[in-house]
Amino acid sequence: MLDPGIRFGAWSTTLGLAALFGVSVALLLLSTRHNRVANRLLAALIAVIVLALVPYIIGFAGFYDAYPALSFAPFGWALAIGPLLYLQVLRQTSDRLPPRAWRHGIPVAVKIAYTSVIFVQPLAFKDDWDTRIHSPWIGPLETVLVFVSLTVYLAAAFRVHRRYQRWLVDHVSNREEFRLDAQRNTLIAFAILTAIWLPYEIASAAFGFNYFDRYPLYVLMALLVCALGLEGWRHAELRYPLPLADPAPPAPIAEPAGRDWAADGQRWLARTRDAGWWRDPELNVERLARHLATNTAYLSRAFNEGLGLSFNEAINRLRVDAVRVLLADPSENRDLLDIAFAAGFSSKSSFNRVFKAQTGETPSRFRERAQAERPES
Repeated sequence: MLDPGIRFGAWSTTLGLAALFGVSVALLLLSTRHNRVANRLLAALIAVIVLALVPYIIGFAGFYDAYPALSFAPFGWALAIGPLLYLQVLRQTSDRLPPRAWRHGIPVAVKIAYTSVIFVQPLAFKDDWDTRIHSPWIGPLETVLVFVSLTVYLAAAFRVHRRYQRWLVDHVSNREEFRLDAQRNTLIAFAILTAIWLPYEIASAAFGFNYFDRYPLYVLMALLVCALGLEGWRHAELRYPLPLADPAPPAPIAEPAGRDWAADGQRWLARTRDAGWWRDPELNVERLARHLATNTAYLSRAFNEGLGLSFNEAINRLRVDAVRVLLADPSENRDLLDIAFAAGFSSKSSFNRVFKAQTGETPSRFRERAQAERPES
């Protein structure tokens, strides 16, 4: 039976509802069929943030006053946030984790072992330990390590995200489908959290913030849990094209001296246009290289150096050019989406984004203007 002094008020209930939502989504992520490793890492990340909320949920409810022995309960796993975020981003954008990825968990494992050992000690020992050792020395050191970890892993995660975007541009024709905006927004959200959290810790050390002073910070964490859960579940089953972590090196091919990459690029792009390969929504650089009886390195070089275009740009130019011809034809009365799909676009959003980027107009506006300007026969 709970102590009569325990009461879940508005503050503890608000954080508790967010934590309950986070736990529910984390359990759902564990049951997904696709992206299983990435989803499990996201579930673990959500669980770690929920654990960070627990001391405040039970603290505002009066648990620590009613049960002082709860001090040093191993709820603080903040050293796991950076590694889990980085590994989740890495696994979402590649086909495997690096060897010995478990080493990223060593710092938090040490922290869990430390708090677990202190937690089971008598209350008098814990109070004395906190006064003489933990608060003046270990606590501040852990705080510094948490922010160093967050900064380093956030920077690494941003690099992985940008590298994947560059890979998409050079390897797939439907790059707009796999921009991973949710991943980018998550990284930005953690960067904002870190930028707000650090001043709280500095002010807390300087002015001795109590539970109530820190409440806005934990509301922000609760909102982050909800956002991670919603976006994570929304994209949990989406399949992304993945570069191999350790692709087999291609067989060496003798390169003719003075090769004209511009001529190769124009010739291969013309063949692609004439053969209609660009209509394949899943066309990638490997598939097109097979069609052209060349290798991906030569094809990429011909487009990049010879034409000044990425693979994605080259293929989508062919698609947009074909769509523009149809939209300018008054006898063409098919729906815009039907035209887009026939041209190789795989969604309305990617079609609209690519078309406007290349023409400066939306497809519907382009059709209206082109047909209005067409001379009557």
